[in-house]
Amino acid sequence: MTVTLLRMEDMSLQHWIKDVLLPLKWVEKVVNAPLTFNLEKSVYEAEIQWLPSFLDEGRGWVFFEIVGGGTCVISDIPSTEQSTRVTVKNEVGTAISASLYTVNYKEGTIGLPGGGTTTAEGTPTTVDFFQYYTSVIDGWPGTEPPDLPIVAIEIKGYDKRPFQLGGGRKSVRKVAIDIFATSSAERDDLSEFIHDALYNRHIPVFDFREGEPLTYDGEFNPTWSGTLLTLNNNDDAIFYFRNIKVEHMSGRQDWSDLNRWRSRITFEMESFRDGLDFNALS
Repeated sequence: MTVTLLRMEDMSLQHWIKDVLLPLKWVEKVVNAPLTFNLEKSVYEAEIQWLPSFLDEGRGWVFFEIVGGGTCVISDIPSTEQSTRVTVKNEVGTAISASLYTVNYKEGTIGLPGGGTTTAEGTPTTVDFFQYYTSVIDGWPGTEPPDLPIVAIEIKGYDKRPFQLGGGRKSVRKVAIDIFATSSAERDDLSEFIHDALYNRHIPVFDFREGEPLTYDGEFNPTWSGTLLTLNNNDDAIFYFRNIKVEHMSGRQDWSDLNRWRSRITFEMESFRDGLDFNALS
């Protein structure tokens, strides 16, 4: 099956906004969440203490360390599993070594080797973790959306254009990011944060052909290294953000909570290809 540059760019944009950008500011720290052992699954489950739930679509626990010094300017792209954002503690409140358990970041569970219930450093009793405050999803929220706030990302269409004499082409993707917030203040802050992160910037295209940062079951993928996509001419694939605009979608006060505080960010993503090798990613 052919894997296209479009799909790699789409996945890279989703990954960059959710896993790299938003954890700089839009995460919550939960301290001393109780752990309960699930006999059927043989894992410890963290109890949900408040909304939004980390079990919602597009959320989960944060699995990378923070990069970029806490600003919206990303100087480094994370590639290794977190070491400080999830801390499991025993019955006396002492941290258990991370080498003694595994973390499921999608389901918020702690697993022990062989499905056991205790470790050499005590029994898992509570957990500290960072969770995504904002749900990031691919496309419109639908009829059963996750809890607000939501960032919905969708490539609406694209076209190809020449960019030099001879071979070569430019792909222009039209993108819309719909933001659904809990208040006008949250809408404004989230919109401005994402806008500033896109303005006059470009990001690399990641190579997802060998997997994503998380495996299908929610654990960190040990083979993930943040490898960048390389085209057939040995150039790294990069796309640029152009014509970024923010529009507030004013809603009536009797509308649903989903649409009451909404904004839309539209922009174009441009990427460039030398030559006319259609066997390469296109």
